[in-house]
Amino acid sequence: MKILTENVKDKLSVLLPILPYGVLESWDDLNPRLYHAIHIYWLKFYGLWYNNFSPLNILFWIQIIYTIIILWLVCFLPIVGEIVYLLKPKENIGDIAEGLYLFLSEVYTYFKIVVFWLNKDKVMNLIQYLYCEEFKPIEAEHKEFIRKSIRTARWVMTYYTIMCVGAVSVGIIMPITENFDILPTNVEYPYFNVYTSPAYQILYVHHIYYKPATCIIDGVMDTILASFISSTIGQIEILAFNLRNFDVVAERRRKRAINERKATGAFSKDYHIHTVLRDCIIHHNSIIRYVSMIENAFSLASVLQFMLSVMVLCLVGVQFLSIENPSSHPMQIMWMAIYLTCMLFEVFIYCWFGDELIWKSIDLRHAAFEGPWLNASPETRKYIIIFLERCKRPLTVTAGKIFILSLDTYTILINWAYKAFAVMSNMKK
Repeated sequence: MKILTENVKDKLSVLLPILPYGVLESWDDLNPRLYHAIHIYWLKFYGLWYNNFSPLNILFWIQIIYTIIILWLVCFLPIVGEIVYLLKPKENIGDIAEGLYLFLSEVYTYFKIVVFWLNKDKVMNLIQYLYCEEFKPIEAEHKEFIRKSIRTARWVMTYYTIMCVGAVSVGIIMPITENFDILPTNVEYPYFNVYTSPAYQILYVHHIYYKPATCIIDGVMDTILASFISSTIGQIEILAFNLRNFDVVAERRRKRAINERKATGAFSKDYHIHTVLRDCIIHHNSIIRYVSMIENAFSLASVLQFMLSVMVLCLVGVQFLSIENPSSHPMQIMWMAIYLTCMLFEVFIYCWFGDELIWKSIDLRHAAFEGPWLNASPETRKYIIIFLERCKRPLTVTAGKIFILSLDTYTILINWAYKAFAVMSNMKK
């Protein structure tokens, strides 16, 4: 009986681990799981990770039932209430803007989940690709670059999600400051009045659960792309180090070959230099292929994210101006300001990581030119020339082949949002 209980516990731990991988486990092996462990943990927590069990396994059906319950509580029930609210006639454009921007934000979160599920094979291929031979760190400096990129990916996921949950916590507290005349989200249902007891209390408790859950899920979907780009940046930094120090790396390889009594230990220094540079070209090709896979998996979600963000930022501004007597509604003003900040950060994360990828890939040309090629043989210089030609076009990730993820794009999107806001505020007047 004890053995049976332990087997059940082991199976359930696969379905839902107690803590994300890397919290208690050592980072010494720099397992690529560390990049996405927090994302996968929260997706499993809410039953939204890929169901990899066989239909003949009871865990398959447990996960299906759990996922349906979660989706009903955090997706379908709130969306139905928001749609009913939006369909009722309203005289104030501010009420329309408030209901619409929250509705669009939540609907798009689950649209990203649907795209994520449809792209299961692409996402799993991306995760598996991180285990390829070309991406394995060899030198001590390589391991430090990987460790840094892992920390960045986990840091962004953790603190962005904390910021979003903190933001909705203000929205949850807001009804208390408004004498419980409102709910954190404007919802209405066909067959009962949401502002009468006990419906109001039940819905308020439901909001306390579903608002943070939606924020965590949205945080996962917004930062998982950043974690893939962060892993790419780590690989580019490794490649840049190898190019700047190809003679040092070649000498280390030669000494390791001698210590391990390999036949290549007897080969000349030029042989090892050529091997290092050949591996740099192969590594670069692998990075280019990986970036293409990232774009293929997240292109659709990214372009819709940008378009929706412009709309939401505009609607938040209109609703902000529609508040009468702002001094008497300080919590509502605070909620709007924090929500606006979260939306700005949401798009900024995409664009900052995309911009960092561009500049790091441009730096590869500088790294190749700064290497000790002046003292190298003519054949070695040919390798450098080939690599310089390959680096003429920087690596980019695009959103739907329309927008390049960069800080320039971020500026353009904010400008569009402001112009749309100006038009709608004039219409309001």
